[in-house]
Amino acid sequence: MERVASEDGVRLEIIDSAENLSDADFQALVRLLRDSINGGFSIGFLQSNSDADLLEFWRSESSNLTGGSFLVVARVDGVVAGCTIITRESRSNARHRAEFRKLMVHSAYQRRGIASALQSKACDEAKRRGVTLLTLDSATGFLTDVVYEAWGWNRVGSIPDYATNPDGTLVATTYFYKRL
Repeated sequence: MERVASEDGVRLEIIDSAENLSDADFQALVRLLRDSINGGFSIGFLQSNSDADLLEFWRSESSNLTGGSFLVVARVDGVVAGCTIITRESRSNARHRAEFRKLMVHSAYQRRGIASALQSKACDEAKRRGVTLLTLDSATGFLTDVVYEAWGWNRVGSIPDYATNPDGTLVATTYFYKRL
């Protein structure tokens, strides 16, 4: 596990093994995901999902941290403030690429540059690990309108009614790629 501190007190950690996550970390990640759901972010879960469902998601994700996949976790004063997941493709014809997933910043820590720091660190670490292409999908209208393109991501297109918001309403999804 690599730790990088920034000048504003945000500590970024690269986590590439489930052994590097404590029970307290798992609970903090559940709280982060719950905060995103409560904020209305289309992050793959519904308001009806239980915290046990969210914990199972994080345990499953951490067990899949192999073959170059990793989490980037942002902490402020030791508290999990945000994270993102990089999932490396395992098929032999696609090992040069990975998916940028689940960029989240807790509502108490938003507007402090944490999302940008997470995105930048995730891209740098993916490149260091030999990834040359990242892809992502995001509910249209979240960070898609300005932010991802400002970070150097290229918009591919959108699919209407592809996912649901936490309240169950359908939402379009926009796809992006970024060459590293």
